[in-house]
Amino acid sequence: MTSIRQDWIKVSDWVSGTSAEDEKFIGYVESIDAYGTVKVRVTQCDHEEAIGQVVTSSLGKLSKLTDYVPVEAGLRSLMDLALMTRDQEWFDDLYANLRMLQFDPNRNDKPFHGYGSGPSISRVRID
Repeated sequence: MTSIRQDWIKVSDWVSGTSAEDEKFIGYVESIDAYGTVKVRVTQCDHEEAIGQVVTSSLGKLSKLTDYVPVEAGLRSLMDLALMTRDQEWFDDLYANLRMLQFDPNRNDKPFHGYGSGPSISRVRID
């Protein structure tokens, strides 16, 4: 069963679980060895001293957190934060994600027809 879980949880995944010292935590996987021992960088924990540290756990004590699915309002809020922190690279990444989200044909809500050229823009001929 360890190999099945190891395929399911991989390096860089966000997980929640219990450490070898019985600390409940949330963090991201930094490494997994052949025996199913996982090293996780802790971002939230019931033991405050563990936050920011790497803890050891086993695959059997971890659950993968669901992937983040961006929504337009959330991306716009993060873009505001990127502007306030003057982080151009982060802003550009968020903007690219927003544009992909806006033009996703599988979206259930109305498409965005704001910025740039598109079906909502008409040309005016000037002679």
